[in-house]
Amino acid sequence: MNILIISRGIPTSQDPQWGSFEFDQAKALAKLGHSVCIASVDSRFRLFWRKLGLTIEEREGVRCYNYFLCPGIITGILGSKFKNNVKSWQWQQIIQEINKRERKIDVIYSHYLSNSYYAVHFLKNIHAPIVSIEHWSKLNIEPLPSDIHKMAIETYPQVQQVITVAKSLQDRLENLFGIKAKVIYNLVGDEFHYSPTKSNNTVHFITTGSLVYRKGFDLFAKAFAKLNLPKEQWELNIIGEGEEHQHLRQQIIDAGLQDNIHLVGSKNKIEIAKLLNESDVFVLPSRNENFSVAVLEALACGLPVVASICGGIRECIDEKNGLLFEVDDVEGLAKCLKHMYGHYQEYDRQAIADNCQSRFSSEVIAKQLTEIFEEVVSKHAKKQKADKTH
Repeated sequence: MNILIISRGIPTSQDPQWGSFEFDQAKALAKLGHSVCIASVDSRFRLFWRKLGLTIEEREGVRCYNYFLCPGIITGILGSKFKNNVKSWQWQQIIQEINKRERKIDVIYSHYLSNSYYAVHFLKNIHAPIVSIEHWSKLNIEPLPSDIHKMAIETYPQVQQVITVAKSLQDRLENLFGIKAKVIYNLVGDEFHYSPTKSNNTVHFITTGSLVYRKGFDLFAKAFAKLNLPKEQWELNIIGEGEEHQHLRQQIIDAGLQDNIHLVGSKNKIEIAKLLNESDVFVLPSRNENFSVAVLEALACGLPVVASICGGIRECIDEKNGLLFEVDDVEGLAKCLKHMYGHYQEYDRQAIADNCQSRFSSEVIAKQLTEIFEEVVSKHAKKQKADKTH
C-alpha cells in the first residue's frame, strides 16, 4: 500500500522531537512493507537556520518532503487569509513533487486537526481517501475555541475515518461533533526497551516533555519541598526545553533544590532511553494530555509511573505499573512521590516493560493502522466503482 502521511514536522538533529510521533509511525508502517512518504510544511518561528524551499530525503525507509519558506507568525501579520494562502501554496509545491516521484497514493494519513484541514481542502487532486488521527491537546479546552470548532466541522465530515489516540478523546469528539472515531493508541519507538543500568542507591526520578505550563512541571518544586526527603538520596531529571525554563529554574532555586532537580535540556530518543533505564520512577504531572508517548517510553523501559489523571492515562496506568493523582493536586503528587521513594523496588520492571510492548509496540500499532487503511481503501474503491456505474 502507498501511504502519504501529513505531519506537523519531521525530526532533525536540531529539533529531535519535532514530528517524532508521526515519523515513528511512518517507520513502523514501512517495516511492514508499505511504501511510505511523509510530508510537512514548517511554519515555526525558530532561532536556527533551515534550508529554504523544498527538502527531499530518504530516511530509514521513509521518503521525507518538507517545505520551509517563512514562519507563520510573519505571514500572519498580513492576515489569516494571506497566511493560509502561503501555506496552501507550499503544500501545492510538495504535492507536485510527490505526484512526480511517487506511485499512486492509496491513502492519505493526516495527524492533527490542522493538518487534516489542509488535507481535505488542498490535497484533493491526489484522489485518495483520508484517514485522520487526532491527538491535539487543544481539543480538550473547555469551552472549545470557536476557530477550532469551525475547523473541526469543516474537516471531520469529509474524511473517511477518524482515529483518536485515547477513548476519552473518542468520547469528546462524539459528544461535540457526532464523530464515530476508532481508538488506536500511540506507539512506543523501538529505541525504548528494558535495559536497567543503575549504579548507586540514590532514587532517580525522571520526566520528559516540553517546558510549558500544560505539562505541570511547576508542581515539582512545591511537592518535593513538602516531602523534605534526605537530599543526598534522591534526584529528578527534567528532560526538555521550552518557554517555562527560566520560571522553573527560579522555582527550583527558591525551594533550595538546585542540587536535586536538574533541567537537562532537550535530548534525542537514544539519549532519553538511556536516561530512563538509569532511573527508578517516571513522573508526569500534566494538566492536559490525550495519550502520553512519554509515559509509554517510560513503561517500555520498565519504570513505574506517577501521573496526573487526564486524557487516556487510566488506559495505560494501573496498580501494577504506577500511581495516579488529580490534576494540579500538589498534596496528591507529594503523596505519590513519597510512596515511590520507599516502594519503587516492589514493582516488577520486566513485567511492566513486557506489558507495554505487547500493547504499544511499533509492530502492534502499525498492524492496527494497516487494518483501518485497508478497510478505508476498499470502501473508497467500491464507491468509485459505483459512481462510474451510475
